[in-house]
This record gives sequence, C-alpha cells and structure tokens, in this order.
Amino acid sequence: MTTVEAARIPTPDRAASASSAIVVLGTSGHAREIAWIGDSAGHPLLGCLGPRPDTEAARLPAPWLGEDDWLDRADPSVRYVVGVGDGSARARIDSLASRNGRRAGSLVSPAAIVGARCLLGEGSILWPGAILTTDVRLGRHVHVGTGATVSHDTEIDDFATLLPGCRVAGSSRVGRGATIAAGATVIDNISVGKNVLVGAGAVVVHDVPDDVVVVGVPARILRSGRATAH
Repeated sequence: MTTVEAARIPTPDRAASASSAIVVLGTSGHAREIAWIGDSAGHPLLGCLGPRPDTEAARLPAPWLGEDDWLDRADPSVRYVVGVGDGSARARIDSLASRNGRRAGSLVSPAAIVGARCLLGEGSILWPGAILTTDVRLGRHVHVGTGATVSHDTEIDDFATLLPGCRVAGSSRVGRGATIAAGATVIDNISVGKNVLVGAGAVVVHDVPDDVVVVGVPARILRSGRATAH
C-alpha cells in the first residue's frame, strides 16, 4: 500500500484527487514547494495563482495563471491548495476560494508516511519526510512540514502549521491556526491553543492557552498575541 492509499482522505476525494487538476494559490517559496509536492505525487498541476511574481516567475515550477480571481472562471472540477505559510492567511484565502462551492485538494508527498486510520482534511499537505503514525486527524488546510512527526491519537485543527522537524507526541491537540515552529517538541497529552506560536526548538510540557507565543525549554509564555512564523 502506498502512503497516499494509506491516508484516509475522505471517500469523495479519493477518486477526484487522482484525476482533478490542481492550482496552487500563492507564488512564494512556500507555494513553489507545494507545487513540487503536487508534481512529485503525480497530480495534474495547472499552475499558480496570486500576485504577479515579477522576480519569482522563473523559479515557479508551474505556469503563473493570473490573479486569484482566475479561479472564479475555471472549470468546476479544478481544485485548489493554498500555498501560504501563515495559517490565518490560509483561512482568509480558503474562505474566498470556496465561496462558490469549489473544493480544495489534498497533497501527500510520496516520501511522507501515513499510518492506519489517519484522516486528512481538505487542503491538507504533507511534505517529504512527514510522519503521521496512527489515528491522527488533520483538519482543513493543515500543513505538515519536512520531517515533522505527529504521533497516535493527536488532533491538529484547521489551518495549523507544523514546520520542519517539529514533533507532536501522542494524544495531544494543536488548535486552529497554531504554528509549531522548526525543531519544537510538544510532549504527550498536551493541548496547544488556537493561534499559538510555539517558538523554534521549544519544548512544551504544559497546556498552552489561546493567542500566545511560547519559547524555551521548558516553554514559557513570552507574550500575548503572535507574529507570523515565516
């Protein structure tokens, strides 16, 4: 069984994900990585949408198709993924892209590992080396970066971002729009609130409330509110 087959992508998506063309909403480096994942996973990739990438166009792995409103005129079968690293921005873009009933796609790198009874929400993306062990649930438009690991019975809520090399241990919960930065660790049975930023290399050993930035070993609250991680 391939990793894509192992992932419990919702039943209506399984056939469509193999045949529906995908566009990437974004033109940044994050979007370039996602386009590369889509291509390596064998998805028909139409191109990228967003601000005209005057200095980036030569590096896009797919054609620049135009601004975001291109999607309004596209065939209804075309699906989208959001190539933006910040979860709050992904939520805003998803709200606009889906307003006419258009569906998001999901992408799993062939070099990712997805274990039994895992569920990927629409728009979720797994980078190379990402690992979901068993009974993991990802919400809508969750991004799991290179080498990030999520252990058993963990729930990652909508628009959360797990950056490269982070680890979320078993029976934990990461809230909507939260970011676990590169190399950070969340130990077992921990709840990380919505819109939290866990700083790079931090070790979270206690529950974290909503809307804070935590840093250090063990992690402590640095401030309320948060800045974009990348």
